[in-house]
Amino acid sequence: MPAGVRHIVYANHGSEIHEAMLVKLPPGMTTAYYVSAVRKGSLFPEGALDYSGPGLTSPGESLEVWVKLDPGQYILICWNDGHARSTPPHPFTVEYTISDDRPPKEDLVIRLIDYRFELIGSLTKGTQVIRAETTGPSMHEMDIFRLHDGKTLADVSRWRKHPSDGSAPADAMGGVLDNHDIKRVVWMRRNFKPGRYVLHCEMPQVTNAEPTNQETTHADLRMVREIEIEE
Repeated sequence: MPAGVRHIVYANHGSEIHEAMLVKLPPGMTTAYYVSAVRKGSLFPEGALDYSGPGLTSPGESLEVWVKLDPGQYILICWNDGHARSTPPHPFTVEYTISDDRPPKEDLVIRLIDYRFELIGSLTKGTQVIRAETTGPSMHEMDIFRLHDGKTLADVSRWRKHPSDGSAPADAMGGVLDNHDIKRVVWMRRNFKPGRYVLHCEMPQVTNAEPTNQETTHADLRMVREIEIEE
């Protein structure tokens, strides 16, 4: 594919929640080496750069994102629930030819800040375009969950700590994953139904290349927000 702003349509045809992180590999790093580093406990193998991508998405759900990609060798990888260690990533090449896909005009802006979500505009029912900006100074991501009846933000927080334990209290509606270059803007578009939603940042606190067992995320620092979309 050519470099530039790419329009990506992501649909989950599987039976589990998935995401699609775009990772640019440094010269000389193979997909196998990256996976080996991940299996040894590295969340950010040295030299590899995250380029965002569609966030957590439940089976049967879909969304569109617009992300800027530079030339190089990439992989698509899912980090949900240990999939990065068990499911082979998909390698692909971004060529030096540049051709931009024009992103649509946004309906609202969501700024990802240490450690909160700031909305400029309102999320309403119907098809919405969100412009996600990372003000930082840390890297952030945003997953959007639609709460099931009777479930709460606290239920989502407990579930995301142990996603294999019990049934999900919400549907994963997609989102935007992190960028090592926090100045990059990402757009997403999808349809929203009325209901209660949670914005959730599961970005790890540890962002170096060293193996780690630490599971603290930005959500533990209260980077979560509940919003309601009215009928």
